[in-house]
Amino acid sequence: MHLEDNDMCYACGMKNKKGLHLEFTLYEHDKSITTTFLPSELHQGWEGVVHGGIIATVMDEAMAKLAHLLGYHVLTASLDVRFKDIAKTREPLKVRAEVTKLSKKLIYTRAVAKKEDGKVIAEAHAKLMLY
Repeated sequence: MHLEDNDMCYACGMKNKKGLHLEFTLYEHDKSITTTFLPSELHQGWEGVVHGGIIATVMDEAMAKLAHLLGYHVLTASLDVRFKDIAKTREPLKVRAEVTKLSKKLIYTRAVAKKEDGKVIAEAHAKLMLY
């Protein structure tokens, strides 16, 4: 299978007018990646509270983008997100992802979303299947 990137990804595509436009910094020395996301009212569930699906999307994208930037072609096979606190709109979230294990068919990853003060909002684990 061959997947094409046309820059319309909802999470990172710069051509997607309604997307999140996430930008990432790769740290090759420890195989990690970070992004900062500033949610607006467009990303809320309850008034002033970021929708959990948006947080999960940002974390999923960070883990998959990390694998891609490390040279792997992957799709998310499973995603487990644990929410620890509420994220509010107009408050930046910093997401960091790392590779925790490699196998012949899967890349295991972990991501953490934090507020500016370091408080953990959510933690995620994903299995990314190689293709």
